[in-house]
Amino acid sequence: MKKAALKTGKYTLITGLLLSLSVPNIYAAEDVTSSSSTIQKDVASNVASYSQWNTPFSLTVNGKKLEAKGEMENTRMLIPLRAVFEAAGAIVKWNNTTQSWLAEGDGFKAREKLGESKVTVNGVEYELDHEAVLEHGNVMVSSRIIEAALGLELRWDSANRMLTASTVSTESDFRAWSDAFTAYDSIPDKYAHGYGQNISLPVSWKDVPKGTKSIAVVMYDVHPIADNFIHWSVLNIPVSVGGIDEGASGHFSDGSVELNHYYGVEPPRYSGDHLYRLAVYALDTTKLELPATAPVFFEQLEPLLLAHSLGYSKQDGFVHQN
Repeated sequence: MKKAALKTGKYTLITGLLLSLSVPNIYAAEDVTSSSSTIQKDVASNVASYSQWNTPFSLTVNGKKLEAKGEMENTRMLIPLRAVFEAAGAIVKWNNTTQSWLAEGDGFKAREKLGESKVTVNGVEYELDHEAVLEHGNVMVSSRIIEAALGLELRWDSANRMLTASTVSTESDFRAWSDAFTAYDSIPDKYAHGYGQNISLPVSWKDVPKGTKSIAVVMYDVHPIADNFIHWSVLNIPVSVGGIDEGASGHFSDGSVELNHYYGVEPPRYSGDHLYRLAVYALDTTKLELPATAPVFFEQLEPLLLAHSLGYSKQDGFVHQN
C-alpha cells in the first residue's frame, strides 16, 4: 500500500505556516547553550528551512537509541509504531482484515485503523494531526500516540534532531496538575492567545518533598517549530501556596517572580499537534538567582531548576492545528 497523501500540498502548507507567523520574534533568541551543543534558535528560520521538516529524525526510547527513524511531513512527526512500542515493552498486533493495529502494554490498550487520524486509547478517542500510513512495511503514526498510550515524556533536541521518549522517574509523591484540561488531551481555546482569551492556566500541587522551600512553574511548547519556547514561568512561589488561580498572570503579590508572563498557546496554522508541557518543580531554595533577562527557551531555564530540584511533576496537553 502506498503512503497516504496529505490533504493539502506541501508548498501550500509551508506557505501557510509562514503567513500564519504573525509574531515570529517571540521565538527568536540569542545563542542558547544546551546539553548537546550551542545552537541558534529562531522559529521563522525553522519554518523557512523546508528540507528540515521532510528528512528523518532519530528516536530514543527509555535511553535506547533505535535503528528505526521517525519522519516529518511538514512539521507533523511520524514514528514507526512497532519499533517504538516494542522498545517500551508493549505488544503490537496487525489485523490484515480490518487494516488496523492494536497495541497492549502496562495499563493500556490502543488501536487505530490505517488511513484514519483517530486513535482510541483505553476507550478514549484522540484526534491526531496525521493518519496512520504504511511505508516500506512499517506502520507510521503520529508521535502524539507515544504520550497518549505509553505515557512517556517526549522531548525534542533540535541540535541532534532527536525525539526522546522516556519514563519520568520520581523519588517522592509530589504531584502537580491543571484542572483546565485532561492529561494528553486538548487544551481549551480560552487559554489560547490569538483565538482565545489568553487566560493563564490554573495550577495545583500537593505532597511537596521534605525540605522544599519554593515552587517553580514553567509552561513550554515541545514542538520542533517552537523548539521548547517558554509560554509562562513563575519562580520563587512560597511553599505555603498550594497552587495558582486561573488568570493569575500579571497579578502576583506573594513574592513570586513571573519571569515570563503568560503567552497563550497559539501554534502556527497547518503545523499539526503541538505538545505543551506544564512543568512544576519543588525546589530547595527560597529564591533562585535569576538571569538578567527572561529566558526564551526551556533549555536556558532548566539547568537552574534541576540544580535545586527536590521533586518534579508535569501535565502534558496538546493543541491540534490543521
